[in-house]
Amino acid sequence: MITTEQKTELEDILDVLGENLSITESQHEAAVRSYKAVGSWLTNDESKLSPYNPVISPQGSFIIGTIIQTIDPDGDMDLDVVCELNGKRHDWTQKDVKEIVGEQLSKHKKYESILDEEGRRCWTLKYRENGSPNERYHMDILPAINTNGHSIILEKAYSNLKDQNIEDLVLSITDNERLPEYEISTDPSEWLQSNPFGYAKWFMAIADDIKGKRTKMFSLNESVNPTPKYQKDRLPLQRVVQLLKRHRDIMFKDYSDDDKKEKPISCIITTLAAKSYNGEDNITDALLSIVNNMGNHIEEKHDYDLNRYVKWVSNPVNETENFADRWALQGSKREAFFNAWLERLKVDFGIFQSPFNRINLSESLKKSFGNEPVNRTFLDVGNRMRLLTDSGNNHVDRKAGVVGSAIAGLTNVAKVSAHNFHGND
Repeated sequence: MITTEQKTELEDILDVLGENLSITESQHEAAVRSYKAVGSWLTNDESKLSPYNPVISPQGSFIIGTIIQTIDPDGDMDLDVVCELNGKRHDWTQKDVKEIVGEQLSKHKKYESILDEEGRRCWTLKYRENGSPNERYHMDILPAINTNGHSIILEKAYSNLKDQNIEDLVLSITDNERLPEYEISTDPSEWLQSNPFGYAKWFMAIADDIKGKRTKMFSLNESVNPTPKYQKDRLPLQRVVQLLKRHRDIMFKDYSDDDKKEKPISCIITTLAAKSYNGEDNITDALLSIVNNMGNHIEEKHDYDLNRYVKWVSNPVNETENFADRWALQGSKREAFFNAWLERLKVDFGIFQSPFNRINLSESLKKSFGNEPVNRTFLDVGNRMRLLTDSGNNHVDRKAGVVGSAIAGLTNVAKVSAHNFHGND
């Protein structure tokens, strides 16, 4: 069994690793500037959308603090935002709303040059085309109609978000695969419903419910703000989701392009992780518990459209929505790929339950998360320990050979002398 001292060291390593997998502050600020600029353009006086006060806000992993870098250092990240209209013209259909947003984007010289073809629900701006090192992302803009009047609250009083009912945060969105409704329905209540802010509220309520002592804070209200500040620290559940997504990316990196499209999707990973989290106050325990329990939250329900039972991962803020709906498609590999990934997780993270040394831990982590972030993590942790030693605040366990400030006070712990580089000869 892993020792207390090794667990302390492992916890530090996993936290720093998660930090190294996160987007940088400059990437964060570039993304905020980008979607603020898009919001300003969609709201300008000449825009057909202007009377309906569009609000551009981030959604998904960006606001719940689980976004990670791509495994390709030169790759693109996905940035999901909502273009939320407070009402619409009475005769506008889904198709009208979607096309008007697209038309307004195409009227801007810069956006026209980076606007991708229309997606199922979103318009995509390929910021990578600008060549800026901090704009290597795709911005997926989801047109939505708010009919509940909550946007003003979100815009001007984000501190109230935790007090709002999830049902009050529902948005009506467009979907060009839902025919004929897409082309004829003018009533947003009949449209596909989405609740990105309700999902964020649900996830963060779980992440914030820690049974042990909380040492780090992450503000949901701040992250949903149209101009959120960069938040470096993460709660255990957030870190686990980041590590799981990176492990998935590494496992499937050499698959064919078609098979990569069927790897486990982030909303399933995030949802199952949150449902499996038991309030652990450290990343190691949270990770092991989640990996061992994720499969227990995959249900079987009857799909009336298919007239058969299918695997079901419920959207926690809309139980009628199945995040795993594509698992049931003919020829789909998604369920098999998810199960194979889950089994790999259990094998790869088995080292966290047994005594280890830094060499075999490092090699194991590289297989799971990639060479570059793991090398950088051990360098960062080593530099921090060196600084602690030089300041006289570091300690070594004589039996385990583990160094760290957190284990000071144990009977078998001795203080590490600062280096004077003079030698004894």
